[in-house]
Amino acid sequence: VREVTLRGWNESTRASYGAGLLVYHVFCNSRDVPEEERAPADTNLVSTFISALAGSYSGKTIQGYIYSVRTWHTLNSLPWILHEDQIAVMLKGAAKIAPLASKQNLCRPITVQMICDLHKHMQELDPLDVAVFTCLTTIFYTATRVGEFTMKRLDAFDPTLHITPNGVHEDTDRNSLKTTVFLLPSMKANPRGEEVNWAKQSGPSDPQKALLQHIQINNPPKEGPLFAYRKDSGYCPLTHHTFISLLGANTKAAGHKNVHGHGLRIGATLEYLLQGVPFEVMKVKGRWASDAFQLYLQKHNQILAPYIQAMPTETAAEFVHIAMPPVR
Repeated sequence: VREVTLRGWNESTRASYGAGLLVYHVFCNSRDVPEEERAPADTNLVSTFISALAGSYSGKTIQGYIYSVRTWHTLNSLPWILHEDQIAVMLKGAAKIAPLASKQNLCRPITVQMICDLHKHMQELDPLDVAVFTCLTTIFYTATRVGEFTMKRLDAFDPTLHITPNGVHEDTDRNSLKTTVFLLPSMKANPRGEEVNWAKQSGPSDPQKALLQHIQINNPPKEGPLFAYRKDSGYCPLTHHTFISLLGANTKAAGHKNVHGHGLRIGATLEYLLQGVPFEVMKVKGRWASDAFQLYLQKHNQILAPYIQAMPTETAAEFVHIAMPPVR
């Protein structure tokens, strides 16, 4: 039973929950809380735990720690009976008094122009540069996450979890429009996997040209990592760390401020919306949860600008439909 329950959480989730559980036990040790009173935890203990963390951690981090303790209870078949309303209010309060240093600035979007600028600083025949640039354009134009196309570690490749060259194919619709489709075997939100795609673009950021060059230069094994690159006499999988490091170095060399991996997903969403892709279509393509998608509508002026000009009401209707909260 325990083994089956444990598999209900991904490995990365279990690791983060383990860190939160450690913080909980350190707190209990500092307050001399007996082992038998730590689980099942009561409302008073959890509330005191939140209070002790408030002002030192972000609201999101504290919430994650509470989820960790709750998960520990679930895994050990222990009841989690708390005054949920009180806990919810305390978590909101903790978020409001979080230190400024814990609050991240809005992630800057990576743009098509930035990708073109980066291309100038990458060697077209270098296996690693080719793999990184191809991965960059694919992540951008599929509006995916960096972790969905890179490895956590050099030895982390698993064909049941990670995409291979065999998972790439071309599709043509009834209007003869072609797209390149990538089968992501297993996702955190969908263990059965999902398909993402891009279409040929113009200019240096064209993902199709980049992919063809990657296949020509690196020719990754059909059943290995898609973005494996030649190194010494063999192949090396492209890790998240290597990708972000090279992206950061070339971003700096191109004269741009440092960017984060999530900026690719944000930038892709911004680019497609500015191209006129309907909001609902972009939500599907980017596999956005409704609340997360609305965050970008509210925060990025470039998206909002076309919709707040003097215009016929029907032109703005689509935006209003998406951005306005539902009537309750």
